[in-house]
Amino acid sequence: MNYLSYFKNESEIRECISKNVMKVRNENKLTQEDLAELMDVSIEHISRIENCRYTCSISFIFRFCTLFKMDVNEFFHIKPGIRNNLITYLDKLPAEEYKTLIKFCEEVRKYCRSK
Repeated sequence: MNYLSYFKNESEIRECISKNVMKVRNENKLTQEDLAELMDVSIEHISRIENCRYTCSISFIFRFCTLFKMDVNEFFHIKPGIRNNLITYLDKLPAEEYKTLIKFCEEVRKYCRSK
């Protein structure tokens, strides 16, 4: 996943992380102290993340997502989109069906070019 296409700069990423950590913490009725204990970090660390004063590590995000049973894309509110869905679908197709689909696409392309 190319997250650069979703965020313009580090500041936007920091803001997104801040809002999402705070949102999930509040939804789970946790204090900063509770979350710090669960994540094995200091209260100051959680406070700095929530106040956009600190960019946390990717390992923090993975631990956070694991703790709250979230996908990283879900954490960042990123939807994979049709391209990823199509790739996943094609990867699961048996070889013969894949070849048939490719032939069909080639025929459609020829038809469209002839018009």
